[in-house]
Amino acid sequence: MISQKMLIEFSKIEQDTIIELYEVDLTDIIGEKTIFRFHNGLNELRQSIVWQGHVYDPYPIKVSGFQKNGQGTSNRPSMVVSNAFGLITGLSRNYDDLLGAIVTRHQVLAQFLDSVNFEEGNNKADSTQEILSRYIIERMTTLNSETASFELALPCESDGTLLPARVIIAHTCCWKYRSAECGYTCGAVADELDNLTNDITKDKCSHSINGCRLRFGKNSILPFGGFPSSAKLS
Repeated sequence: MISQKMLIEFSKIEQDTIIELYEVDLTDIIGEKTIFRFHNGLNELRQSIVWQGHVYDPYPIKVSGFQKNGQGTSNRPSMVVSNAFGLITGLSRNYDDLLGAIVTRHQVLAQFLDSVNFEEGNNKADSTQEILSRYIIERMTTLNSETASFELALPCESDGTLLPARVIIAHTCCWKYRSAECGYTCGAVADELDNLTNDITKDKCSHSINGCRLRFGKNSILPFGGFPSSAKLS
């Protein structure tokens, strides 16, 4: 919904710069409030942009493919972000390629930004003047040392449509070791190569079925987070 104030500004021959701010909300995936806020640039002070009191850090991000279509299937925007220092690699490894994360785009006219963005303040600052678009990360399309690409979808098209709600990997457990999904809470067992150890600092799961058996027993029901049977499909 666009406010009357925004419509008036858009109707002018000379329009102010539109600032696009992005939030990536991992709260539902991680289980605690975790929101990354990005903007592909800086404010007048050469600092992070502040909108509605939140800081949007300068970080290479590009989202394209937004369309408004009332007929047929909706568009699938593409989000490309920097993988500097392996940030996205680490997050995708621990949290199922970030599937289900909520991406929010804030479109704001520069004249309405918070006063702290300007050297002499801003008497036109208005935190209510924005256009919001929300999407869900549907899948990761590419990941390398430089960038990561994701396909986005409307929330109404993603709810309950991804079965299972994570990537199918045959022989690798996706659970974080000693997490609630993993369920292991006892002493040290083995390192990441399944070499037995009593040193808790070296205790790391190999994320394999063998690593799971070492901790829960050969004849126990294993909380293995992979899909072994998927490798048997032709």
